[in-house]
Amino acid sequence: MKEHSLEVLEYYKIINMTAERAATRVGKEIVENLKPVNNEAYIKEKLAEVTALKTMITEFGKLPFGGIRDIRESLKKAEKGSVLSTDKINDIRNTLRGIKEIDKYFVKIKDELDPRIIEREYQLLYEITAELLPREKLAREIDRCINDYGEIADDASSKLKSLRAKIDSIENGIRDKLDSIIKSSKYQDMLQESIVTKRENRYVVPVKQEHRNKFDGIIHGQSASGLTLFMEPMAVVRLNNQLREVRAQESAEIQRILQVLSSKIAEQAEIIKKDLKIISHLDVISASARFSLDHDCNAPDINQEGLIDLKEARHPLLKEEPVPIDVQLGDQISTLVITGPNTGGKTVSLKTVGLLTLMAQTGMHIPAKANSTIAVFKKVFADIGDEQSIEQSLSTFSSHMTKIKEFLAESDSNTLVLMDELGVGTDPEEGAALGISILEELQQKGAVTIATTHYSQLKSYAYGADNVENASVEFDIESLRPTYNLIMGVPGGSNAFEIALRLGIPEGIIKRARSLLTEEEIKVEDIINELNQERKRYKRLREEMEEYRRREKELKEKYEKMIAEQQQKHEEEMEKARQKAEELVVKTKKETRRIISSLKEKDYSKRSEVDRAQTEANKDLKDLENILEKKNKAIDDGTEKDLVVGDQVRVNSIGRKGEIISIDEEKAEAKIQAGIMKVTASLSDLVKVDIPESEEEELLKKYRVQKSQHVSPKIDLRGERYGAAQSQLDKYLDDAFLAGLNEVEIVHGKGTGALREAVEEILEKNPHVSDFRLGRQREGGTGVTIAKLN
Repeated sequence: MKEHSLEVLEYYKIINMTAERAATRVGKEIVENLKPVNNEAYIKEKLAEVTALKTMITEFGKLPFGGIRDIRESLKKAEKGSVLSTDKINDIRNTLRGIKEIDKYFVKIKDELDPRIIEREYQLLYEITAELLPREKLAREIDRCINDYGEIADDASSKLKSLRAKIDSIENGIRDKLDSIIKSSKYQDMLQESIVTKRENRYVVPVKQEHRNKFDGIIHGQSASGLTLFMEPMAVVRLNNQLREVRAQESAEIQRILQVLSSKIAEQAEIIKKDLKIISHLDVISASARFSLDHDCNAPDINQEGLIDLKEARHPLLKEEPVPIDVQLGDQISTLVITGPNTGGKTVSLKTVGLLTLMAQTGMHIPAKANSTIAVFKKVFADIGDEQSIEQSLSTFSSHMTKIKEFLAESDSNTLVLMDELGVGTDPEEGAALGISILEELQQKGAVTIATTHYSQLKSYAYGADNVENASVEFDIESLRPTYNLIMGVPGGSNAFEIALRLGIPEGIIKRARSLLTEEEIKVEDIINELNQERKRYKRLREEMEEYRRREKELKEKYEKMIAEQQQKHEEEMEKARQKAEELVVKTKKETRRIISSLKEKDYSKRSEVDRAQTEANKDLKDLENILEKKNKAIDDGTEKDLVVGDQVRVNSIGRKGEIISIDEEKAEAKIQAGIMKVTASLSDLVKVDIPESEEEELLKKYRVQKSQHVSPKIDLRGERYGAAQSQLDKYLDDAFLAGLNEVEIVHGKGTGALREAVEEILEKNPHVSDFRLGRQREGGTGVTIAKLN
């Protein structure tokens, strides 16, 4: 892509806005260096990645990039054998933690979702993260050696722990001796103050200048005024020397520990760099996805046939709410001529097409409707605005022609050419003729071209030429203001006479001006007026058609409702009829028995005939009962009565009972809450039942007994990050509640207090917590919080 085109179309402003949404330094650096490409397959893949992550962010929140640092230089140094500083190793540790959090984010989503959803929606992202290998063992080793304050921990080695204990012992000895000196009446008059301080990393006391010869010690400095000398008493010189030696040993041991950690980092450097590359890739996608969410963007369809079909496209850099435009180019139309008044939106329309093309070819979503189409071009040329050069003594016209000369020389069928105010800066007739010739040449080369102009001759050319289309930006004569709507197929009128008349220019002057127009100019204005009238007529017809469709929809909904009501009424009547039939069967059986019994008693000679009649009657009643039984079973099985959310059902295949919590009509499946379990089952596998509350209570009681055997009354969150700690605590409180625990202990440490605040934030809003307090001294003090559960 030409650098000039990227600049005039303000491509880099979009790139910078996207880079601001990157979470890591490396990701931001990659975004800042993005450029449009013309590989269709690559563009489609990048658009699909952004679509997938945009959906994931919407459903599950932003990716946890916290802690990721730019550790590339540190890894290089470690590989070369350099010893990394504590700060650099701490950055690597934070990065390893961040990588682990990203991995957990994706693992959690995969565990929660149906594999079919993962494959359909997020497969591209899981392919990217498939080779992510968090170095947890290395992170733990760094944690062991470096504390949360970025300092080498006492437990980093037994030798270091011993040296620091020795240092503490020596320092205590020094302080004891110095305390005895400054408190001694012998030295009270010699000391400027009764304090102990340090100079040149040695313990000293402030001695008055006049007593320097009386005080037995070594001078290590003096105050600015010279009245105070900082002297090391001879009584502690030996201890101070000993302290310096031990501190030197401590420094050597710390250096050795850093050397070991640096070597371990070097061993894992290639894997860490690979992980960092994956994280940076995700960050770039995330930045584009967040831009898409912030600006209501969508992925366009991509083609290499020069087809452009933008629907409700908006320029993303306009501060005020932009007016959406529709633009169609390609296939039968290779050249678009946009006309209309100044400040009406012609240039914005031109820039919108160019900028959205560059965004799509960078793999970014565009601010347009989802079914928009963008073509992939190898070259995009743009000549927009007055770019005359004072240094080169070029006029506006010359500046434009210099650019267009380059366009004509390099354009082909894979080129998009955007020209603002074609032919401007010279005689209108000559400029218009030159503009037509330029458009014809570009059309012969197969380039897709959009040009804006004021010239009537170009409107006439577009009206009559093949593969050339007019478009205009709408102007409201009543308000004398542009609407910024782009109208395809209609050239824009100048509206000069109408505007002048409404602004108070006498009508006689307007009539005289009209008479001075040439026949060609009058013909063009007549064509424009005719087209505008047709457009208004079609607009009115479309509005009427939409009204008919709205009424049709209302009637359809009304009749569907009536049909549903009739169906319900029919089912109710059928149910009543079924109940009456059952009652009739019972009544008939009783009556039949009574009549047959009576007949048997009266005439024994006809006994065989009565028995035969009884057998036939019983058979008919049995058949009727079977029919009713089948009907009832069909209703009980839900085949004649729809299941709804909230129904109590039995899952035949597993013999469990539960409540329907959701139904998927397309898959003919329902999700069942069976006690503490959630089960997905086919609708045909469900039978309506009643579940007594006692059974649910029994299930919960059994679950609590089992849960209590595995849930500890104490959780340790030290070392966890803010968000991770809150997530762990939230789940732990649920488990503790189900386990029937009345009180739990939460260990968060003292530190900066941030982790304690994270714990309190969860406890305040958790429904299982009735009260909480900081631990007492014997319980761990402010490093522990005790929570009571409901």
